[in-house]
Amino acid sequence: MIRLGFHLSIAGAIANSAMEANEMKYGAFQLFTTSARSWKNSTIDASDSINFIKMNKSSKSIPYSHMPYLCNLACYEDETYEKSKHMLKDNINNCNMLNIDYLIIHLGSHKGKGIEYGIERVSNALNEVLGSTENVNILLENGSGYNNSVGSKFEEIGAIVDNLQSKRIGVCFDTCHAFAAGYDLRTEEAVDKTINEFDSFVSLSRLRLVHLNDAKYELGSGLDRHWNIGKGYIGRKGFLSLFKNRSFHDGSFVMETPVKEPDDHEKDMKTIKSIINDAIE
Repeated sequence: MIRLGFHLSIAGAIANSAMEANEMKYGAFQLFTTSARSWKNSTIDASDSINFIKMNKSSKSIPYSHMPYLCNLACYEDETYEKSKHMLKDNINNCNMLNIDYLIIHLGSHKGKGIEYGIERVSNALNEVLGSTENVNILLENGSGYNNSVGSKFEEIGAIVDNLQSKRIGVCFDTCHAFAAGYDLRTEEAVDKTINEFDSFVSLSRLRLVHLNDAKYELGSGLDRHWNIGKGYIGRKGFLSLFKNRSFHDGSFVMETPVKEPDDHEKDMKTIKSIINDAIE
């Protein structure tokens, strides 16, 4: 079963995201449980939590939480590193309060210390935090290949997974990030090659979520710039090729595409459903 949805706003109340997912009949959706651009964790009101949980039970839509952008578990600066670990614990606690099973995290930047250092730093932080928390699964998201980033290559994600003691680890595969990092998705042959490489280094058994985003810039650009489905350099043919691969005939797919007009989500949903129908006959 393919479950489609979008990253949704929590403006006004966290339960508003679940309400919107229910109204739009999304099979999955993503949200921040606190401010995306602040170190400070927001307090979740008990009634808001209850409403969120009730709404998800009635709709059966699967919620996924995303870590705030400031978190950097690869960082060598101790103050930022400790704040990032504390932020991760806070977000896991938020997820537990909201009955969210999955929390997506960017792996951050080693800031010139080298990829091996970054991998070790992320691995140590995750082992510490996972060892002191419960229930929530952490999904490592592949990066776009910007300078000093950790996790843009599948082998880097695989190395971190191998270092972890907890079983509460999965992966979120972002199409725009993969394309920006140099993984071609424009043809069936290219998709097969990319997915085989992912399976070799990470294992498809760990794939828990796909971020469906087109790419504003060319293959290998290193730029994390999402674009609307079929309008970027991956294009309609690329997403058609993706869904022709049997690995993508089931699971949750969340779009983080830009919204410039009120009906942009509706257009992206219509486009991706058309592509899926054409791919899976």
